[in-house]
Amino acid sequence: MINQNLLSKSIYSIVFILIFSGCAQHRSASNALLDKKALLFANQARSFNQHIIASKGTGFALVETKTKTERFKIAWAAVFPNKIRITLLISGLPIETIIATGEKITFFSHTEEHSKHSYYSKDPDMKDYIQVPIKMSEMISILLGRLPVKNFDNASFLPSDSSLSSIILKQKWKEETQSLYFNKKGKIYGIKSRDLSGKLLYEIMITQYKTYNFGDIPIKIEIKDMDNRKLTLDITSFQPNPPIKDSVFRLTESG
Repeated sequence: MINQNLLSKSIYSIVFILIFSGCAQHRSASNALLDKKALLFANQARSFNQHIIASKGTGFALVETKTKTERFKIAWAAVFPNKIRITLLISGLPIETIIATGEKITFFSHTEEHSKHSYYSKDPDMKDYIQVPIKMSEMISILLGRLPVKNFDNASFLPSDSSLSSIILKQKWKEETQSLYFNKKGKIYGIKSRDLSGKLLYEIMITQYKTYNFGDIPIKIEIKDMDNRKLTLDITSFQPNPPIKDSVFRLTESG
């Protein structure tokens, strides 16, 4: 005869295993659905305004550090993915022109503060020039009305976010992650870059969009690093997909 206690324990174990495995399958299925939803949102953010492949515009740039604050008017022409000409002006007079071609970046001082100089780089880091550590490709993306969402292999909702309004993006073999933050209308208002330990490197905050007949464009953007160095962009005019000659990205001796 089978021991009654042993039979009870066996039945309990089987039921426990079935319940546990059923929960695990349900949880895995739920996670898979959430991951698909996160991937959909991430791809939508990455494709935002992809129809804009060139732009011209004007605005203001405010650079703030611990020791100084500078405000410039800016005028630019940009072509996806890596060409831009941007001029900084004070009181209507050009101060500095920066040109990137995807092969090199060139600086020209209209006030003769320095001689014209160039160096070769496909995607230069702009930390030394605009005080925050973003790449030129990210700056071009912003001035095209796009979102500087980096390539990613994995997208998932942040575990601590029950509202499902923030997504973390990861790329294999990369030391940085990106987090995307959505408002109630589904628009991105924040992009944060972190290292693998979770330390925040810099953040991009979009505080205002403007609706045109061709779509919504971020027009007030703040870029800040962890040393409280901040670049604030205030876009005042924006022209999508204008004809831009390649000669725009060649600097003459006269500037």
